[in-house]
Amino acid sequence: MILFGYRLPWALWFKPITIAASVVMWGALAAQAEDGEPLAAMVNGESITRTEILLAMELLPPQFRQLPPEQLYPLIREQLIDIKLLAARGAALGLHDDSRIAARVKFYEMRLQHDYYAREIVENYLDQELIDERYQRLLDDFSREEELKVSHILVATEEKAEEVAQKLEDGDDFVEVARQYSVGPSGPKGGELGYIRRAQVVPEFAEAAFDLDDGEISDPIKTQFGWHVILVTERRVPKPPKFAEVEDKLRAEIAERLLADAAKEERLEAEIELFDMDEGFFGDGELVQ
Repeated sequence: MILFGYRLPWALWFKPITIAASVVMWGALAAQAEDGEPLAAMVNGESITRTEILLAMELLPPQFRQLPPEQLYPLIREQLIDIKLLAARGAALGLHDDSRIAARVKFYEMRLQHDYYAREIVENYLDQELIDERYQRLLDDFSREEELKVSHILVATEEKAEEVAQKLEDGDDFVEVARQYSVGPSGPKGGELGYIRRAQVVPEFAEAAFDLDDGEISDPIKTQFGWHVILVTERRVPKPPKFAEVEDKLRAEIAERLLADAAKEERLEAEIELFDMDEGFFGDGELVQ
């Protein structure tokens, strides 16, 4: 990975999946230089093209892709020269026909074909009308039920709950008492549960909490989980998100549905046979040798 000022081993730049994907594309793209594609370098008579530079840039983490091209270009070019040289040496030693490479090339060629076809499906069918319809359903289904921001102290017995209530009445800090006494999972956080709706908690807890004013502490309340002392700090009626806040999420959801529907349709025409996993199916975890 190029880290601008540091040259790290290639194993730390490309994950195995992206290495294999680039291997699939390499041979086809390098020849395009003969058709007039701009060259970045020649290495022992083999070209490094603009396409290869762009592919390498795609494999960089997002924070590096945002850097100016004039800063990225020479660094990526140097790394590609190293790759080209070592790849040629590996091929000379017989890696060109290595079964491990062949298996990965075949797998990632399939994956790339899937990815590009999936992109076509999304580009052809995901339009603004679908997004608007999905957003309207979100608005229609959005719950506007009142929510409370609550904290509680959970103890096992009524006696311990009365002790906790007395400490709070005497002015002890609720957060510190919760950390000291509460046996619930929220105890280390000072008893904070966040925002709740009535349907999210047992009826006894809901009835007590929603009868409290902001800043008010309940008397000890018994539920199936033990005894609770409840503090309400805020209440709100949630507002639905604005379109801009959820547009990307809606697009992703629709795209996922489109691809699932396409695959489902293909399955209707496909012949699929399933096999049980043998005991030694994964072997020692190594891929093809």
